[in-house]
Amino acid sequence: MVTRVGALALADFRERRRRPGYLVTLLGTLALGLLAAPVGDSRWEVFQVTDLHGRYTSGYVGTVTALGGAVWLSLAGFGVARGAIPRDERSGVGRVLAATPMSRIAYLAGKFGSNLLLFGSMLLALAGTALAVQLVKGDSGRLDVVRLLLPYVLITVPLLAVVAGCAVLFDTLPGLRGGLGATVWFAVWLVLVLGAQASDGLDVLGMRRITASIREVLAAAGRPTDGVEFAVGLTADDRVLGTFDWPGLGPGEAGGPAATGALLTAVAVGLALLGALWFRRFDGASTRPGTTRLRPGGTGVRPGGRSEGADRSDAADREEAGAGTAPESGPAAFTAAPARLTPAHRGATVLAALAGELRILVQGRWLWWAGAAAISAVALSVAPDGPSHAVLPFAMLWPMLLWSRMGHRAGGGSIEELLGACPSPLRRGLAALLAGIVPALAVVAGSVVRLLGAGEHRAAAGALAGALLIPALALLCGTVTLGPRLFQTLYPLLWYGMINHVGGLDFLGVTGPRAPAPAAVAGLAAGLALASLALGAIRHATR
Repeated sequence: MVTRVGALALADFRERRRRPGYLVTLLGTLALGLLAAPVGDSRWEVFQVTDLHGRYTSGYVGTVTALGGAVWLSLAGFGVARGAIPRDERSGVGRVLAATPMSRIAYLAGKFGSNLLLFGSMLLALAGTALAVQLVKGDSGRLDVVRLLLPYVLITVPLLAVVAGCAVLFDTLPGLRGGLGATVWFAVWLVLVLGAQASDGLDVLGMRRITASIREVLAAAGRPTDGVEFAVGLTADDRVLGTFDWPGLGPGEAGGPAATGALLTAVAVGLALLGALWFRRFDGASTRPGTTRLRPGGTGVRPGGRSEGADRSDAADREEAGAGTAPESGPAAFTAAPARLTPAHRGATVLAALAGELRILVQGRWLWWAGAAAISAVALSVAPDGPSHAVLPFAMLWPMLLWSRMGHRAGGGSIEELLGACPSPLRRGLAALLAGIVPALAVVAGSVVRLLGAGEHRAAAGALAGALLIPALALLCGTVTLGPRLFQTLYPLLWYGMINHVGGLDFLGVTGPRAPAPAAVAGLAAGLALASLALGAIRHATR
């Protein structure tokens, strides 16, 4: 069994490492390593110690890069790790595996191992970056490999094991396989990261032992420690910081983090194998009327020649996009459609297409979306401190699943036949963009009115520009990848950078003067929208 699990994990890892998402996440990991311990004059920081900055000892470089890797990969890496089981179902690999004696536990263990290899390869690259930084700009004159790598073993690996286990579990739960799972994980990630920095929270980052060790070093150097605060998150600090000499955690100080790491690893294994309660080895799925159940080694074909594997692919795509139950689609559903369809009238308006795109966005869940919009509007209307942005960033999270549907039509079946009777691709793309802007404007409207009433014209313009940028970004991501995953991964990262007051990522202008000019944000939105429309038109012309 161990041999089969290892072979499955290795084969799955080799296939997944060739995907663009892996390369993008890997490059982001390496970039974060350089930002966490910059070699030049960069002011970026991942680990903040009030007005101090640690000298580049092996222990300090290893700690800050390990913390950055834990924060980054636990969010971006989850988007790369999840989806492996639905992909096997869509590709047909699952049907092959269903005909083998491999058990559910072995299969899930193989996927868990594949996720660990995925994260491990990125951590090796990050550790290599930390080693290069230490060699180029090390302040101690001595390389201590143990202290450099120990934070990875104690902090990053156990946390990413939990992420790997959760990715497997989410893939086995029907309600969490798609966009809702990405939203739920983002909420979990916020709790883990923020809770790790609270004195009474779950210390998944080993912050208590790290901060206690630094306080001891500062006290031994005669510096006051009462006002020293610690935080983890990508920020830029233009102040002139003092320095302190901290050797890092040694093997003798690893008791607390090692115990937490062992507990997290055990939890990770349990989470991955817990999915066996729902997973049916691809041979226990229910069939819909008019289909033939697919058994291991057999083929099921729907009337009209459409295979059940294609139907499963469509259903998985619909679920990934966050759509509700959609009417039956396929060639059998549209057999007589071409005879009834006529080209679109020249007078067809963008307004009519906009109404159709809005119905697509809220398909099956319009009451839920309307309720969330109402709650956001109320929260913005009663926000404290006058015309404040305190609530607006959080209100901009609720339409994420709506926006992730833009730019692609998951599970459309023979939708191209229907689109022949619709307006031009350019007009349809413009309608899709406007449909995404509508919920964004619904979110920011109350805040914009309050800001204008208080004379905060730049802040109001910044909120409006952000309402244009995010739908344009969603449309481009969906048009490029023909799926929701890229936007569901990218937007939380952008949002997290904004609430951490990273000026360059502040698409809503919450940081005031440090935020990009509203005109620049609006210009970027226009550029993304034009790129999306052009790509859609080119793709349509080359069909």
